[in-house]
Amino acid sequence: MPALSRGDIRRLFELLNEELRHCRTTGELYLVGGAVMCLAYNARPSTADVDALFQPARQVREAAARAAARSGLDADWLNDGVKGYLSDRADFAPFLELDHLRVMVAQPEYLLAMKCLAMRIGAEFHDLDDVRFLLRLLDIRSYGQAVSVITGYYPLERFPQKTLYALEDLLPKDRVVDQERTAQSKVDELV
Repeated sequence: MPALSRGDIRRLFELLNEELRHCRTTGELYLVGGAVMCLAYNARPSTADVDALFQPARQVREAAARAAARSGLDADWLNDGVKGYLSDRADFAPFLELDHLRVMVAQPEYLLAMKCLAMRIGAEFHDLDDVRFLLRLLDIRSYGQAVSVITGYYPLERFPQKTLYALEDLLPKDRVVDQERTAQSKVDELV
């Protein structure tokens, strides 16, 4: 599937809205990932797909498939594979309101936490660039600040070690957080 630009995604939302109107359903999308980076923060020109939680799931999925067919795209341009990364403390803000479709976007702190939790390292992925952008947007200047934000959504032990190393490389460490991690490592060794 070709990359989706900001304009492509907006057009797909218009088509999705039409399809939902046709079946007399109002849908809600809770966007995360690259679509938010592209649409809400203009941090990159495109994304591979639109990751979201959507409701009502069956009707939105069917309407999205019809919108895809009208656009010559794969039916999975809109997918809910991100469900396993959602936090109980999810934080979304309204982004777009159409007559049969409401679109919310993850707030930057929550998106940072999700990006850190799911971080993929490699030139073909945008996660590290997205994390850098969000750190700047949020004016996070230290490792301790970053850990404080992301652990507001998920417990520290859920984050892969590679994510914590990446944050250490991107930000100066502060002594208090470093001491806490050392203490936690010693506790983990005893258990």
